Amino acid sequence: MRLARPLAVLAATFLLASPATATATAAPPDGTQAKICALCHAAPAAGTIRGHFDELAFKANSFQMKVDAATEVLGFDPAALKVVNATETGDLEKVMKAIRKGAESRADYVVVDGQKKVTLLTLKPKLKVPEEKQVRTAELEKLVAQGPEKGKYALYDARPFPRFAEGHIPTAESLPFPAFEKEKGKLPADKKALVIFYCAGVTCALSPAARDAAEKLGYVNAKSFHEGIPVWSKANPMALEAKLLKEAWMDKAQPIVVLDARTNPAGGVIAGASALAEATPAALEKVTRLKKLKPPVVVYDADGAGNATAVARALVAAGQPAMVLTGGLAAWKGAGYALAPGAPAQEVTFTPKPKAGELAIDEFKKAVASLPPETMILDVRNADELADGAFPGSLHVPATQLAARLTELPKDKRILAHCSTGVRAEMAYNVLKGAGFTRVAFLNTTVDFFGGKAEIGE
Repeated sequence: MRLARPLAVLAATFLLASPATATATAAPPDGTQAKICALCHAAPAAGTIRGHFDELAFKANSFQMKVDAATEVLGFDPAALKVVNATETGDLEKVMKAIRKGAESRADYVVVDGQKKVTLLTLKPKLKVPEEKQVRTAELEKLVAQGPEKGKYALYDARPFPRFAEGHIPTAESLPFPAFEKEKGKLPADKKALVIFYCAGVTCALSPAARDAAEKLGYVNAKSFHEGIPVWSKANPMALEAKLLKEAWMDKAQPIVVLDARTNPAGGVIAGASALAEATPAALEKVTRLKKLKPPVVVYDADGAGNATAVARALVAAGQPAMVLTGGLAAWKGAGYALAPGAPAQEVTFTPKPKAGELAIDEFKKAVASLPPETMILDVRNADELADGAFPGSLHVPATQLAARLTELPKDKRILAHCSTGVRAEMAYNVLKGAGFTRVAFLNTTVDFFGGKAEIGE
C-alpha cells in the first residue's frame, strides 16, 4: 500500500518504553487498542492498552480509558506510576489532573491480585510537522473569511466523518484519512492548488498523513492546519450544515442547544430553539451559565448573512464553543425540513444525555429514603470519608478494593453505586459490569454529608 511508509514514520513518533517491573499474580492478557490507533500502530503487546484517557479518581488511585465503546478501569500505585509526555510537572496528582479528557494514551500494566495496575502511562506527544508544511491559525482565518473561491484554497477535514458531522471548520469538506483512497476524487483537479488538511490537533496523525498522501498524488502545495480543531474552536465558531444538524444530532436524539438569533423570529422555528438575538453579557449568560455541562451549541439566523456569526463569536469569546448553521433558516427550509410553530423559547436549557448505567437523581433519592429489599446501596468512598455520615443500610467497599471484594456483593440484588462526585461510582459500575453483574447503576452527581445528613447534588 502506498501510504504504509508515511504511517510507519508517524507511528515512530509514539514509541513507548517498557513497563516498570512489578510483582504480578497472573500473566497479562493480550493487549487491546482503539480502532483509530491501528492506523499507525501494530497490534499492541500483552499488558498494554491504547485508547483515550477518560475519568480520573485520584482518591481511588484509578482512572478510566475508553477503547472504542468499551471502558477499562485501571488502578495505579502513586509511588510507582510513571507518566510520560505530561503537560504538567510536579506531584503526580497535579500531573494526572492536567491530562485532557480524550487524550490518546497508552497504559502499560501488570495484573496484581486480579486488578490491572498501570506502571507506565504514556500520553501521545505532539507530532513534529515542518513549519513550511503548516498553515497557522491566523492564516487560515483569513482564508476562511475570503472563502475558497477568492482565497484559492480547498480545506479538508481528515477526521472520520462522524466527527465532521458534529461540527467542522467553515468551508471544509469531509475527506477522512481512513477513506483517503476511496474519496481522493474530492481533491481539486489543479495539483498546484493550495490544499489544507486538519484533524484533532497537534497529537493527531490524520491530517499530516493525508497531506503526505496528497503529495504522493502530485499536489505540490499540500499543507496541514496542524493546530486543528482544538485551537480553532477556542477562537472561532465552527460550522454545521442543515443536513448534519438534522441527521447527526436531531434524528439521533443527541442533546444540543439551538439558538435563534433573528431579531424578528416570525414564521416558525427549528424545534427546540431558544431566542438569543443579542450578544450582550446578560443575554449570553443564559448560555454561558451552562458551560459546566459542556453543551454543544448551534446558532442560526434567517439566511446565514445575519447576526448568527456575531452571536456565536461572542459565545466563543466568553468560553462557550459554538457553531453557526450554514445558510441559516433558509437552508433548513430549503432542505425540506419542517419548522415548529410559534416563537423561540426565552430560556435556554440543556440536559446532557445520560451515560451508560447512570441513575436518575430522583430515583436514587427514593431508594435511599426507603431502601427496597431487592436493592443495595454501594458506597465506594474511602474509609476516611465515612466520618461525616453514610446512607443507612449501605455497603461500604472502597473503590480501590472493589475488584478484590466482588464476592461480598449479591448478584440477585440491584446495586446502586455512589461516591462523593460520581467519578468513582461510574468506575465501580464499569468494574461490576465487567465482572458479570447485570443489575447495576451509579449516581452521577455529588453526595455530601453534614452531621450525618446527606445532600445530593442536582
